[in-house]
Amino acid sequence: MWSLLLNVQGREAEIARINGLMDDIQDSGAALVVSGDPGIGKTTLLDIAQAIARERDLRVLRMSGALAEAHLPFAALQQALSPILRQAERLPAPQRAALQTALGLSNDTTAPDRFLVALATLTLLTESAARKPILLVVDDAQWLDQPTQDVLAFIARRLSSDPIGLLIATRDASSWSLECPDSQRCNLIGLDDAAAKRLLETRAPNLPTELQRRFLEEAGGNPLALVELPHADQVVKTREPWWLPLTDRLERAFLSRVTGLPAATRTLLLVIAENDGRSLREALDAGGLVDGEPMGPETLVPAISALLIRVTTTEVQFRHPLMRSAVHQAADLAVRQRVHAALARVIKDQLDRRIWHRMLSTVGPDESLAVELDAAAARARRRGVIALAIDVLENAARFSGTVAARSERLLRAAGLAADLGQPKTVERLLGEAHLDQPPPHVRARVALIQELGLPITVIDLSRISDLVGFATDAAINGARDLALDLLWRAAQRCWWGNADDRVRARVFDAANTLSWPEADVRLIATSAYVWPLEHGGEVYKRLQAHSATGVVDPVAAEILGRAAGVTGSFDLGVMWLTQASSALREQGRLGGLARLLFSRGYAEMETGDWMGALQSAEESIQFAEETGDMVITAAATIIRAKLAGMRGNIDAFEVHAAQVERLILSTGAGFLLAMLQNARGIAAIGAGRHAEAYEHLLRLHSPRDPAFNMGLQFYSVADLVEAAIVTGHDDVAREILTKTEQRSGPIAVPWLQLMLAYGRALLALPDAAEAHYQNGLDIAGRNWPFLRGRLLLAYGEWLRRQRRVMDARAPLRTARDLFDALGASPWSDRARRELRATGETSRPREGLVLDALTPQELQIAELASVGLSNREIGARLYLSHRTVGYHLSRIFSKLGITGRSGLGIMLNRIGQAAR
Repeated sequence: MWSLLLNVQGREAEIARINGLMDDIQDSGAALVVSGDPGIGKTTLLDIAQAIARERDLRVLRMSGALAEAHLPFAALQQALSPILRQAERLPAPQRAALQTALGLSNDTTAPDRFLVALATLTLLTESAARKPILLVVDDAQWLDQPTQDVLAFIARRLSSDPIGLLIATRDASSWSLECPDSQRCNLIGLDDAAAKRLLETRAPNLPTELQRRFLEEAGGNPLALVELPHADQVVKTREPWWLPLTDRLERAFLSRVTGLPAATRTLLLVIAENDGRSLREALDAGGLVDGEPMGPETLVPAISALLIRVTTTEVQFRHPLMRSAVHQAADLAVRQRVHAALARVIKDQLDRRIWHRMLSTVGPDESLAVELDAAAARARRRGVIALAIDVLENAARFSGTVAARSERLLRAAGLAADLGQPKTVERLLGEAHLDQPPPHVRARVALIQELGLPITVIDLSRISDLVGFATDAAINGARDLALDLLWRAAQRCWWGNADDRVRARVFDAANTLSWPEADVRLIATSAYVWPLEHGGEVYKRLQAHSATGVVDPVAAEILGRAAGVTGSFDLGVMWLTQASSALREQGRLGGLARLLFSRGYAEMETGDWMGALQSAEESIQFAEETGDMVITAAATIIRAKLAGMRGNIDAFEVHAAQVERLILSTGAGFLLAMLQNARGIAAIGAGRHAEAYEHLLRLHSPRDPAFNMGLQFYSVADLVEAAIVTGHDDVAREILTKTEQRSGPIAVPWLQLMLAYGRALLALPDAAEAHYQNGLDIAGRNWPFLRGRLLLAYGEWLRRQRRVMDARAPLRTARDLFDALGASPWSDRARRELRATGETSRPREGLVLDALTPQELQIAELASVGLSNREIGARLYLSHRTVGYHLSRIFSKLGITGRSGLGIMLNRIGQAAR
């Protein structure tokens, strides 16, 4: 290490920060991102850090990005993990399979999600770090392959309890996706004048004064320039144009050292520059093919002497990326093609690399190459690298031998881009496919690809009729499965876009003309999304039938769970959403998991599992932020807000609501505003501000209001009726209740039946009210404890007003206990006041586990209470087992218990009492 420090000037502060990073690693995870211009000294700092780490007995894992290797998925990750890959055998089976598939070490045909690969990497690192702390060093991060970048970002967000340090060097910090505070960033600038002069005198001690002054002036404190420019004799003699950017001047300086080398050495340097691997054997063999003469390691001696490359017994690489870039740019295109052709011939055991070099050496159509690229794209998909598969399919299209083959490959690429949610890429690829007059079934396929590439929250009602037309064409041509997918998408647009009844009827009628089994989940979901209120009761029966027989397919479970949600059948939906989310969790598909957890959280909230709802919402927000889904971040935050409002925490409600409003402005998703108004309404009712609640909730029923939403209106019908009656708007309450009853068909879903009974009871004359209360209590209200509690509270209040004081106590007691169990303090306080008015006192309300723990702690406590180990909990929550252990120690301290055995008792206080 001391030899390294002797060659470093002016970096004392940065080295001190690296030492601080090492101190932090001993206790918990830490990260540091070093950024700066080329040649500013980033790699040297990493070398020093590596030496310091080894002196402190840390294990060092290192990876480097390279522009020529950026197309190889997980290439950089494999560099770092190679020393510990043997330990992968001890990973949980899904993680082990995902990692091996991603690294190309297995023939598994199931595509792993990048987050499952990331979890496997995190587990592998934490298991290794338990024996010896780890420093993971990343150089030239700007050129890392994208999948490796994703894995590093995932790990960096979870460096909290494990002795793992992450040290990253990148040219441009703004382009690096790792999110960390400024305290974890270090931007290198040029050396000051004194340090620059000391470095130049150390590396070039005999320079004339004038030349030394010139180098100091032109280098601008850049250490690489100070070290390398004095070696460029040709540059000095020919007076290079110093107005060029420093990077270009350095490249010219490096090139000046190349031009004087023997021809065979120059050829070999070009092979090394173009190769996407570091194998010395590959370079020598390919160089021999290009020159027509065998080459040995001695050919590289002049380049080593010129300080251009580093060579080991098996690998060769340039000392600096600018050297590689200089050699590449100076070469003629035809020569580069010959080099790639040679590399394609010598690479034997890595099929995708061989195909890549063959592609770079080929000009014009070549159907055999296109077929090979097709196979490479399929392999990329199996490894879960969809973006690479799109790129490879585009290249396959470029080499296609026929127009039809080209169009087909571009269509497949567009379909993958749609899966990634990249509408601009979808349109570009479809435009390049030149589908001027495609047959009807191809038009329908294109329409579905375009649809899937657009966020469903983009409201464009004109697309619904187009989708129905395309579905009709597909059905006529025998593509009925495609037709049903198109109609299912059209139905979703009806719900999201507030389509009118005429448009809804067209979608519904088209779906019911298809000869498909009535039990097909897409048909059920189509009915639910087109007529959530009108056909809700019928959909509920069909959902019950599926519930009785069971659903094995997680995709079908997801569709049924969503259909249950839009119709208010939350009691049925929780089971399917849990099943589907478990499958996505195992597959590591965090984007879909975020959406499902939001839906499940909303269902849990309405069915009285507020602890579960809060956990689902928090996890949904975490994964949505991780995947960049602002719509789901906002939607899940609304659950947090509504729960806070119902529990009487108005300050927390307002914080969450303000966050949602900011997200609504950036996403433009109208349904979010409707959901937020719903939450504002119930929070205002809890706070006793019924006039405010009335204003919030009426907006959902006003067609000209941005919050107008036909699909969500009935979610808050009980709240609006209550607010309207309290504020003297009985006529409005009666009108909305009647309209809801009329639209809900002959039989409404139980949740809505309970709301309608509540509304009728509040509006009824004294001699008819009790029948409505009793009717509501006869409904399966145990599935809706909060709503049932409100009905009991209102019934008890009504009985007391009728001077039936003794009769009022029983419903009031039950309501109080329900609200206490839920933590709905505004309503439990009302029940206590009413009971006090009847002459009965109530015990003080106990604190809830919900109040003591954070949502993540609640989730960990719940999983631990059913016997899951720290490792099993970590695998479910995408955390390291050490982090889980840290949280459990905090949980025990907060709850005043000494171990896991006490968790079940504490948690059951909520769940059992709320039923």
